[in-house]
Amino acid sequence: MTKITGEGAIHTRYAEGAAMAAAVIAVAVTYAIMAVHPWPHSSLNAFLAMFGRADAAVWPMQIVWYLAAVAIVALALWPVRRSSQLICALAAAYFAWIGIAYFAWQMPGMHYSWLWATVFTLQAVLLVVAGIVRSDLVIRPRWDLASGLGAVFIAFALIGYPLVEVLGGHALRVVPVFGLSPCATVTFFFGLLLWARPPAPKYVLLVPLAWALGAAPPDLARGVAPDYGMLIAALIATGLILWRDRAAAPAWQTVTAGLLLALMIAWSGHEDVLTGLALILIVGTLAQAITGRPRPAHARPITPPQPGKLKVS
Repeated sequence: MTKITGEGAIHTRYAEGAAMAAAVIAVAVTYAIMAVHPWPHSSLNAFLAMFGRADAAVWPMQIVWYLAAVAIVALALWPVRRSSQLICALAAAYFAWIGIAYFAWQMPGMHYSWLWATVFTLQAVLLVVAGIVRSDLVIRPRWDLASGLGAVFIAFALIGYPLVEVLGGHALRVVPVFGLSPCATVTFFFGLLLWARPPAPKYVLLVPLAWALGAAPPDLARGVAPDYGMLIAALIATGLILWRDRAAAPAWQTVTAGLLLALMIAWSGHEDVLTGLALILIVGTLAQAITGRPRPAHARPITPPQPGKLKVS
């Protein structure tokens, strides 16, 4: 990639900043309108009753997936050989579980349940591709802002979700928890992506983003307080990843990504539009990852220097 210097670099930075600013404006305008005109929704009591039945039906799988989440965090913080591949395998299994157990089994009558069952299962496949087949996704938290925020989002997904609802006066047996809740799932994954070694593969970001933007308007309107955390995690993680990784791609890609993020935010609540956009962008970003750049250096074996030869750089 050609390095831009001088006045061109300044114009590039302005263009990238303007694209990200468009996303910020889209958030302000879209959710201000929804604050005045709430999204059509069912009652909170009906929503929690539905979740209570689902929680009881899959018990004790919640414990299994909490233990899997603890294992993911432990493998990230205290890595062993192939720890990143193990993390991606566990995350893939969990997304497949949500697609099958929640959308296909427990919520077959939910709006667009078949669509979400398909795309969450697709996300599982993408995690296998990114983390195991290609090694595009390597989970290595660092001492920086992104990793710190990632830890906050992971903790909120595991502890904050049930705690907020219990403090709000609801019984633990009916609240959305990690292990069944798609919202807690994507919140956890946004935190995990902030622990990824830059640049993070964008094709694994799109399904969680589409769900967060699609689910937030009706859930916030019915009073599901923890989903404010999901929406915040989605917006901060996506914006931070796009801005942090901009040096690894041409400027036009960062500008395009910022404008597409603004477009997806503007379509918040429209699940069919968001999933359609996500699927189109997954095809484009995955194709670009396969054809546009090689696997990262950490995924390739290091060839030892040949004796008797001097390498000139």
